Amino acid sequence: MIKIAPKKIFCKSDDHSLGIFNFSTFLQTQILMLPVLLLFYQENGLTAGDLFLFQGIFNITALLFEVPAGYIGDIFPRRNVLIFSYLLFLARLCLWSLFKGYWIVLAGEILYSLSKAFYSGVADGYVYDYLKSKHNTSKMLHGYGKLNFFMSIGTALASLVGPVLYEHFNSFMVLIVIEMILNTSAILLLLLLPKVPSVHHKTKGIKEKYIESSQIIKDTLSNPLLKPYIIYSGILVTATLIFVWSFQPLMVLMSIPTAMFGIVYFFNHAFRAAAGLLLPHTIHFVPLEKLGKLTFILFICAFLSVIFITHFHSAVIGMGLLIFICFVIGCQLSFTMASVSRLHALTPSAIRSTTSSVNNMVSRALAGFMQIMFKFVLDGFDLSQSFIIYLIAFCLSIIPLYQILKLPKAKEETQRLKQLQAA
Repeated sequence: MIKIAPKKIFCKSDDHSLGIFNFSTFLQTQILMLPVLLLFYQENGLTAGDLFLFQGIFNITALLFEVPAGYIGDIFPRRNVLIFSYLLFLARLCLWSLFKGYWIVLAGEILYSLSKAFYSGVADGYVYDYLKSKHNTSKMLHGYGKLNFFMSIGTALASLVGPVLYEHFNSFMVLIVIEMILNTSAILLLLLLPKVPSVHHKTKGIKEKYIESSQIIKDTLSNPLLKPYIIYSGILVTATLIFVWSFQPLMVLMSIPTAMFGIVYFFNHAFRAAAGLLLPHTIHFVPLEKLGKLTFILFICAFLSVIFITHFHSAVIGMGLLIFICFVIGCQLSFTMASVSRLHALTPSAIRSTTSSVNNMVSRALAGFMQIMFKFVLDGFDLSQSFIIYLIAFCLSIIPLYQILKLPKAKEETQRLKQLQAA
């Protein structure tokens, strides 16, 4: 068993501020409604198909704001942008607590999407810039891994508690109010963070800003050292989201009690947390390109597992396979986080948030399109046939994976990156 010393997580040395950031993330990710969100949709007159549709709109909205959010993070203090992202999530909770209906649910998801766009475009950049201010960028894998650990463990614990509270009180209002209290506490913690030094752009007109952002996007997506990693990560994230939003319909199909919904989501985020905490060790024993091959094989197995579940409605076997898929998702997160850390090593500080947002933008675009399409695929096919179609589509990810495997090996690539940065 791996023992985690609390002092290692809540460090009071140079990592004290990152510890505050991690704990604020832990509080903000206490999303109690996640495991029972399908029931919340149904209470508001929506269907499982609407769940996929809205999550697709969620990702398309995040796509539209991903790069602008990252660009804003390169201009304004990243701490302030993080606070703004939390306030957007709080606005979602307030909206859902006061009103009901189709458009209210959609508006809440859009607010959450904006919140995620501003957070994801700035969070990793804040960690890197903080470590850079301490002349300790070698700890990026550790710092970014711990951030993802707290993000995932917060949602994992909330996934266990949320369904139980819902069954006990039979009210979504209780869950919403608790989330509001936790999110407000997270905002107060962010106010304690220092404004880390960052490179600010000179004041420019809107047109000039748009041209510069477009150029960064073009340069990033044409960079042979970055492009295959960004595309492959995007495909993995897309497949992950299809799996995650299928959990609730699959558990309903297997007649699993509502109170047990949180178990699968707990394992999902527990494996994510472990992936973040153990990231440096994972990459030490499994190099990034080998991890890419492993995730490809595991995702093929995950698709076959879902197809099996749709044919054999065994609750015990089904739960076991869903937990296996959660493990696969943890491996995907390890690859994605390592890929993001690699991206930071290639990117100057002045455009780091924008470049990171380009990486997220590709994931959002693929995920949004495929989730929206999933609703229409479900209208013409059953769940099993839909996953067979998506399995065939996933196999196309072997193209960017092949390009990754063709890149220079670690030592050669490191030397090339140093030369590029020096230039």
